[in-house]
Amino acid sequence: MSGSLSDSLSPPDTTVASDKPYHSKRPHKKSRAGCKNCKARKVKCDEARPICRSCKLRKNECVYPDIPEPASAAASSKPRSAPDSVDNAPTSSASPSSAFEEWCNGGGHSHTPAQSNALVRASTASSTTPHVTDACPPELKNDLQLLREPLFRPAVARDDFDMRLLWFYTTATCSSFSIEYAADRPVETIMRTRIVHHAFQTPFLMQSLFALAALHLQNLNQEIDPKRALAYRATSFEGYRKAVAEADPETFPAMITNSLILTALSSQAFRDADGKDLYIVDWMIVWRGIGLIIQTMGFERFLASGLQTLFYRPPMDLDDAAKHIPNTLLYMVSSIPESDPDFQETQTYYDTLKYLGALYQNLHDGGLGPIMVLRIITWFTFIPNGFVELGRQRRPRALVIIAFYAAFLKLANSVWWIKGIGQRTLRDVCRHLGPEWSYVLNMPMHAINTEDREDLVRLILADPEWLSADKPATEDPLAAAVDEHPTWTVFLGKEVDLSCNFELHAPDGELMP
Repeated sequence: MSGSLSDSLSPPDTTVASDKPYHSKRPHKKSRAGCKNCKARKVKCDEARPICRSCKLRKNECVYPDIPEPASAAASSKPRSAPDSVDNAPTSSASPSSAFEEWCNGGGHSHTPAQSNALVRASTASSTTPHVTDACPPELKNDLQLLREPLFRPAVARDDFDMRLLWFYTTATCSSFSIEYAADRPVETIMRTRIVHHAFQTPFLMQSLFALAALHLQNLNQEIDPKRALAYRATSFEGYRKAVAEADPETFPAMITNSLILTALSSQAFRDADGKDLYIVDWMIVWRGIGLIIQTMGFERFLASGLQTLFYRPPMDLDDAAKHIPNTLLYMVSSIPESDPDFQETQTYYDTLKYLGALYQNLHDGGLGPIMVLRIITWFTFIPNGFVELGRQRRPRALVIIAFYAAFLKLANSVWWIKGIGQRTLRDVCRHLGPEWSYVLNMPMHAINTEDREDLVRLILADPEWLSADKPATEDPLAAAVDEHPTWTVFLGKEVDLSCNFELHAPDGELMP
């Protein structure tokens, strides 16, 4: 008994324990940024955005907590020097040429700690952050033009090239859909801030921004890996198609933005030597997709998105426009025999010619100003659905009308993603229709060999004495249009009173500056 007790009190045999293999703890990184569900279940969260793997498998709503800035960091923060401060970030994009030079010199991805810190602070400034001007003296508030930057939460790993593309987009490419020359450029501001905010939350939109920036650089003769550029477009389109099929209201802002960006991305086919003949028909359908997305969203939700500024279109007076339709085209439609399949589509042709007449009218009265360029670019969003189907069928009369429109597109070559579309379309249509339709294609055929803009206007208007009546470039064309027509026409045929509805709201509901 005593021996047993002594044995039980003696130290354990260490030789047995030493024979057991030693297993070190798995390396891990402690984090408090996991989602609320994983915290409640006390499991490791992979912190994937917008939904972690655990919540995805369990089909739970994944909600991440807001992580406040540590008190020690806030207490030790010091005023930053001017080059390192977000307050000194430019509020308007640099010109593509200057941004392009900086790109070639390695711009867009900072190497110095000061530049890296500035980029992180600019990217992580959320719309919920208190307004910086609240702490400024009253006399300085009017001189500061600050932007609420999107919350930087990359859902997937981004490499150096991705970040350079995003930098080029926010510096230059974001102005690709802007027509304003004034200091206040609302379209450009939305494309730089709110759209990037949605892109960080919606991967397919981020891929579209990368693809658009890459395409812009390619058009500036910068070498971009074609496989990588194609991968951006393919990934974007796949995600966009899935989002359209799911029709999740949370992705509606990204979907409507992506539908606009696709019009620019798809334009590259016109500039490819081996591009599809009569690609203008496919491009016309891409433009019509914008209206379909708005219809899916619903008009009220579209207005609530705060993105209606991107889709402004100058109104048209169709009654007056009908007086400016070229006689050649009127005769082409009025002389359709009853035995021709096009006879049943006569009214569709007349309705489309009214919209073409609006281009003639405004070119004659207003000249080659930015608003005219906007009218030309957005023309496909006005035409009847029946005409789109006639174009898909490659009806000769529909192609003739498209050829006349293509001459106007050559006037919009100042927009980088429009350049070349008019010329390619003119050649495709004239070659496709052949001599049989040459009697009505006289103007488009001559437009192929006309490069000077004013000479092209004289050719289109059939007025050798025409002189440009452009407004000064320093005038804000958007403001001028609002003064003349205090409504914004959108793709469902409805109008929004600017005095009541033109308010830009931040994601937190506050009115944006």
